[in-house]
Amino acid sequence: MQIKILIVQLEAIIGDIEANIKKAERLLKKESPDKNADLIILPELWATGWDCPNFEKYFENIENSKVIDFIKKIAVEYNSNVIGGSSILKKKNEKIRNTSVIVNRNGGLITTYDKYHLFSLRGQSEGHYLEEGTTPVIANTDIGKIGISTCYDIRFPEMFRLYAFNNTDFMVNMAAWPLDFIEEYKILSQARAIENQTYFINASLTGKINDNFNFGGHSMVIDYQGKIIDKLNREETVLTSFIDLGTMKEYRKQMPILKDTKKQYRISE
Repeated sequence: MQIKILIVQLEAIIGDIEANIKKAERLLKKESPDKNADLIILPELWATGWDCPNFEKYFENIENSKVIDFIKKIAVEYNSNVIGGSSILKKKNEKIRNTSVIVNRNGGLITTYDKYHLFSLRGQSEGHYLEEGTTPVIANTDIGKIGISTCYDIRFPEMFRLYAFNNTDFMVNMAAWPLDFIEEYKILSQARAIENQTYFINASLTGKINDNFNFGGHSMVIDYQGKIIDKLNREETVLTSFIDLGTMKEYRKQMPILKDTKKQYRISE
């Protein structure tokens, strides 16, 4: 089964949701004028940018969101499932979270995913401003079961093993990854693909916040053997890629790593 994927890589304008929506729409129209896809993926925090201290100013209620309206709109226009990156959203009676919305080709809500591992570095943490998610999430779509993750989640391999043991067809990571650590991001992505025998797809922010902090871009599609089959550098554009689940499943039969994985590991005394 061959699947056409569009990955939007852009530089977010801090705090300007409407401008970022227009930018994403412009990029999609320019790079995919035929408006045809099976899956569209946007990066983490593409609609607001990374600005932790001001997340309280930028959040939308999930019941009344311009970002979600846009995600549903492009799903219908492109006849595509959409993994809508992530935005700062608030559900009823809950705190604000870094939330991804996944919709089907008709614009209907499939599921939402709240970032499970909140980033922390040298005392700075998303957790000071956001509430963490409570569980990993698998999106059940007409192109397969997709394991959803956001940025820092990629450093926790047990999350992706859980997805693998729950028969996901492929996995996606949406990120606002720092340029200084971009080599780690590439290696981690390839490792997650190899160890779980899965296509691993990254959608990343590019550009910068200020003169001292740049995003790495490098959205990419990695196959089940860890080979990068399509990639971007740091440009603003849309990456078009195709994956074939049939060849992946045949490879899994030939090398049954997941089947051979031990249920328990013991250290003899």
